[in-house]
Amino acid sequence: MVSFFKKLFYLLILVLISLFLFSGCTSLIYQPDRYLHGDPHAYGINFKEFYTRSFDGTRLVAWDLKSKKAHPENLVLMFHGNAQNLSSHVFNLTWMLDQSSDVLIFDYRGYGLSEGTPYPRGVAEDGVRFLQLAYDKFKKYKYKRLIIYTQSLGGAIAMRSLEEVSWKNEISLLVLDSTFRSPQEVANEKTHHVLGWLISSEQTAQKDLSHLTMPVLVIHAPLDPVIAYKFGEEIFEKIPSKKKTFWKIDGGRHGDVFFVKKGIYREKFISLIKQVSP
Repeated sequence: MVSFFKKLFYLLILVLISLFLFSGCTSLIYQPDRYLHGDPHAYGINFKEFYTRSFDGTRLVAWDLKSKKAHPENLVLMFHGNAQNLSSHVFNLTWMLDQSSDVLIFDYRGYGLSEGTPYPRGVAEDGVRFLQLAYDKFKKYKYKRLIIYTQSLGGAIAMRSLEEVSWKNEISLLVLDSTFRSPQEVANEKTHHVLGWLISSEQTAQKDLSHLTMPVLVIHAPLDPVIAYKFGEEIFEKIPSKKKTFWKIDGGRHGDVFFVKKGIYREKFISLIKQVSP
């Protein structure tokens, strides 16, 4: 009987491995959907939906949310986390519209109304496309600061995409919230190195993160149930920037920094932004 269950267990493992290989393993990394989870119009937010194309022609959707200030000082580009799409993640930063900031958020391929299917090289190119689009907007409208805010999977994508731009030292602040460098490393940690080999390490940022020389804020909660705290610590240690800050979010979970302790981190974030030289 024990032998039977053991054989059944191994058979199930083989089936799972075959399914992962057949699907290209993307389902292990990317978990998009195409639902409208929230409409900024319902909250009186002024925004524009627009479309652009990635370098291979894939049509991508984005929301350009307008500050309540007539002449905002900051442009914030958000690389959102995994699962769902921009219509759920955007509400993590809509409070910044009261803080002299425009917010630009986009969906990677396969998320929301963006065309295509997500895969490492494709989403990295999508990231480069929107980094350049945000930079052009930053220059055209003469904002004081360009802030790149990333969460979870968005941080991994952004760190890779930033390798491809020449103007990265003009970024006023890069925020890496509850994130990691390599999906493969996260899979190894969660499965005790059983399934990590199924995850592609292609298109991840270089291990030494030597290109991250701009001011950086790393945010992570010790009790994060999704991305282990150690990944935030490792990223912070590797970053060579002389202007780097680490926020340990006691009492927080995953990506909820601005919703814990009665919003105290919102005040801290605005204070940090003001310290960043335009």
